[in-house]
Formats: sequence, structure tokens, C-alpha cells
Amino acid sequence: MTLKEIAEQAGVSISTVSRIINSSDDSFARKSVRDRVWKIIHETGYVPNQSARELKQGKREEVPRRCTTVSCILGRTRDLEDNPFFAQTARAVEQQALEKGCIVSASYSIFDLQGDPFGKRMDIPRADGAVVLGRFNENTRLLLEKHYKNIVYVGRNPIDAEWDQIVCDGYEAAKTALDHLIGLGHKRIAYIGETQNEIRYRAFADAVRRHKLDGDANLVASFPQDGPGGYEGADYLLRSASPFPTAVFCATDITAIAAVKRFLEAGIKIPQQLSVVSMDDIEIAQYMSPVLTTVSIPKVEMGKVAVRTLLDRINKEHRLPMKIFLPHKLLVRESTAKPHTAK
Repeated sequence: MTLKEIAEQAGVSISTVSRIINSSDDSFARKSVRDRVWKIIHETGYVPNQSARELKQGKREEVPRRCTTVSCILGRTRDLEDNPFFAQTARAVEQQALEKGCIVSASYSIFDLQGDPFGKRMDIPRADGAVVLGRFNENTRLLLEKHYKNIVYVGRNPIDAEWDQIVCDGYEAAKTALDHLIGLGHKRIAYIGETQNEIRYRAFADAVRRHKLDGDANLVASFPQDGPGGYEGADYLLRSASPFPTAVFCATDITAIAAVKRFLEAGIKIPQQLSVVSMDDIEIAQYMSPVLTTVSIPKVEMGKVAVRTLLDRINKEHRLPMKIFLPHKLLVRESTAKPHTAK
């Protein structure tokens, strides 16, 4: 399979295929076109001509010692459509794998495997290693270790496993978001997101104690960290929190975007009456109104570092489990301001 053949099957130009594969932030071309190209890549097992690439660049690059197959597994979501954060990370994994001359197998979800041994219900492709995006339970860990010898985990929460891990510390990122609100003068801050085994909630609870914020239990909206959860969490606060908070920290951008929709429906002005901050910096966050203040997580870099770490593991370049922590960055936009004057 060549770029020309992929282009013909996808109905686009060769340059379009090349730019989609090499786009640093997965933003080139319409999503439908990108998905069509990557689907063909998955189905055909396309691998770039590494020798031609090296000649074009005028240098020899370090490449895997043999043709390597990498699987990308979703830990916290059933489908990439449901999670823009891991969708971008997964695409970075695919791009970096191709860059290194690897065969990219189709992504699949851990939810597809629960209660079912590998191979019974799914035709799981064999792979030299796997990148797992997001957390999972103990049974899933054992299942993955049985199937894959080399595994790298990617996420916002470190996990209890003897695997290589690429992490952007969710606790510290949440603390940064909360420190921003506290620095603006907010003292009655709500939380929307999951609470069980969630370090972002632990960061929220610790900030409440450390800064002596309002500890009203009705300020905690424990809901899934997705769109429906954000909408329901906002609705819960509108019904239960009295007096109403001056700020809300949402565990993810998707949660925040849905919550903002519900708040605006209720006539709440953002940020004049309510400041909203979240985490991830997914693409849509910068196009909503008001533009969302968020903590940027290096999604693309996490995916790329994961592949490089996995190839080092496969090629026995290191043996001890590695934990690599990548930095986060606060992006102050339009959805946060100093608290409004109480009436």
C-alpha cells in the first residue's frame, strides 16, 4: 500500500493524505476526511517507506529493529467520539507509530473486553506492544498483561502497575485550576465530575480544606466526566446549591462545555455571575462562548512519548518501569473573572 493508493481509496490528493498523517495537532482537513484516511491505514496495515523517508531527510533515523505492530487501547471510554481528549492522544500515537515505521492496528476499547476473554468475541490483532489510554480495573490489568508483553499507560492519574507510564499529573493540574479561582477571590467553589478514586476531586477537597473554602456538601456534583454528566451536574447545582457558588471547577472540558450550556439556559451569566474552569484544552474549548479557561494537558506529546517509550521497551533499551511526567499549562480565557458582588 502506498500514499497514492490510500489517496485513491479515500478520494483525496496524495498531499492531503501526507498532511493528515503528519499533522502535529490532527487539525488538517475535515474530520470525516481524516477518519476516512486513518480507517484505510488501519485496514491495510500501511507502513511508510522508511528508507525513502531517510533519503529525503538526508540522514539516517533510529528506527525499530524490525517491523513492529502497536495496538492502541481505550481505557476510560467506549469510543473516541465520546472523548476528544483521548481521541487526540490516540491520533498522536498513530502518527508517531507511522513515523517510526510501525504497523498501526485499529484502536479498540477495554469495554469491548470486559467479561470476555480475548479472541472469543473480538478478532484482536496480535501486536508487539500496546499503548493504553486511561484507567481501568484490576481484572482488565491482568487481562492485558496476559495478552501483551510490552505495555505503556497514558493518563492523568498514575496507576498501580509495573508498566511504563506517561502521565500529566491530574492532581497538580487541578490544583493549578483551583489556585486560579482562589487567586481571583472565589471562596464558594463547586465541583462537577467523578469523586470515587479521582485525584482531581481529591485536589478539590484538599483545596477546600487548605484554603478554608466553603465546604457545603451540595457544592459537589458527583457525575460522570462527559457531556451528559456535565449537564446533569450543572442542573444539580442549580437545584441544590444555595446560595449559588461563584465559581465551578469541572473535571474535563467536555464536562464544562455541557455545564456551561445548562447554566446559560438558566440565565446565569458567565463569568459575570459564575466563573467556570476545567482541564484538557480540547479543540472545541477555544470556540465556545465565552471561551473556556482551562488547564492544557499535552495530549499530542503524551501520545508521541508513549510510542517512543514502548519501542524502547520492545527493543530492550530499558528494563525497569519508567514514569515520565509531562507539564501542564493554565490558559486564562473568558470564562473566569473575579466574583460578582453579593446582593
